[in-house]
Amino acid sequence: MEAKIKEAQNSERKEYYIVDKRILPSSIKNVLLVNDLVQNEKLSKYEAIKKVGLSRSTYYKYKDYIKPFFEGGQEKVFSIHLALKDEPGILARILDVIASHDMNILTIIQNISIDGIGRATISVQTTQNTLRKVEGVLELISEIDGVKELRIIGSN
Repeated sequence: MEAKIKEAQNSERKEYYIVDKRILPSSIKNVLLVNDLVQNEKLSKYEAIKKVGLSRSTYYKYKDYIKPFFEGGQEKVFSIHLALKDEPGILARILDVIASHDMNILTIIQNISIDGIGRATISVQTTQNTLRKVEGVLELISEIDGVKELRIIGSN
């Protein structure tokens, strides 16, 4: 067991984690804030570092290792979990509704049907312009014949 712990501590390979920003130390949050100021406020790195009150060494130590999950900031990603009647074309109709409202489908996970009900999870990316359409799109999807259940299971 100790060998595995030492191996994990000394590993040089890249590993990525999704971590809730609220548990990050303030120095890491400040690096994110500096990057945000540089990108959105068009401040120089020096000005942003000074404004945030972060040391330059801390910023340069972490800057290449910290990035938002989706850069660009205007996108919203959410996942829709569906229970669908096992009939041809139901998922296709759902995808058509999403695409017709200019929302980008990132992933589709579909499971084998059990007792005539299949489950699917669709991750969808919206822009600031399409975000206000989400409730209407979900309503349209829920009205499709064969959609037995629709839940939002996550969003950024």
